Amino acid sequence: MEEIRFNLAAPDLLCICVDDRQHGESSGRVYCCYSREAMHFAHEYQLIKIIERLLDRIDYPQSSVKIRSFQEKEEKRLLKPEKVLEGREVANHSGKLDTFLVHIKYRQNATWQGQVVWSEKNEKKKFRSALELIKLIDS
Repeated sequence: MEEIRFNLAAPDLLCICVDDRQHGESSGRVYCCYSREAMHFAHEYQLIKIIERLLDRIDYPQSSVKIRSFQEKEEKRLLKPEKVLEGREVANHSGKLDTFLVHIKYRQNATWQGQVVWSEKNEKKKFRSALELIKLIDS
């Protein structure tokens, strides 16, 4: 089988570990190089919020649009976090059911574009939106 190449040096490299699926909802953990601790999610919407907050915090990739909301928000600039793990350390985690390595290359049209690798099956796919990423993870 051919080895899949993946950018482990990407500043926004994520390892999504799916530990459980109930009633069509996945739950598990997300790892990144800016924290030694896992970020837990109970459903896909929470996963999207965790990832979006992280991308905003590291400002990479930069968003091409400013997200609108019903409430005026005071814009706070947080300090950019320092890397505490290398890409290989992030990629070494695994979920009880599935493991996905995600590299978000762009944030255009108020969504994400990038690549995802399903570690257990050694399959690599491109995604053009956060919804498409979630569908790939659920499939």
